[in-house]
Amino acid sequence: MQYLDRVRLISDDYEQYGLHRGDEGHILNAEIRYGKFCFYREDPVTKFDDDGVSVRIEDLELVEASGSSDEAILEDLPLHNPEWGCKVIDGFIYNLKGERLNEYAYDYHHRRIK
Repeated sequence: MQYLDRVRLISDDYEQYGLHRGDEGHILNAEIRYGKFCFYREDPVTKFDDDGVSVRIEDLELVEASGSSDEAILEDLPLHNPEWGCKVIDGFIYNLKGERLNEYAYDYHHRRIK
């Protein structure tokens, strides 16, 4: 998962923000902060929700990859800093310098129990 990818919410933990399991949207920020992407839900009328919501990586699944190149992502980052751009590959977070940022891969199959 990375910037501009179409993703689906797979958790009920965001209902207080008006988001529900199965909602689809896009990642419209190239950064990962505190293990979260900024998720923008699609709205049939306005196309996107006005406010993005920080959603844990493990609570999103990829629907359609955007195909954005690292160069295009880097161009959209403040100061074009490759340490800020992030993508998730096989559960690992990588910055645009190719550095892996988490020790253990996210486990999408074992959901937290409330």
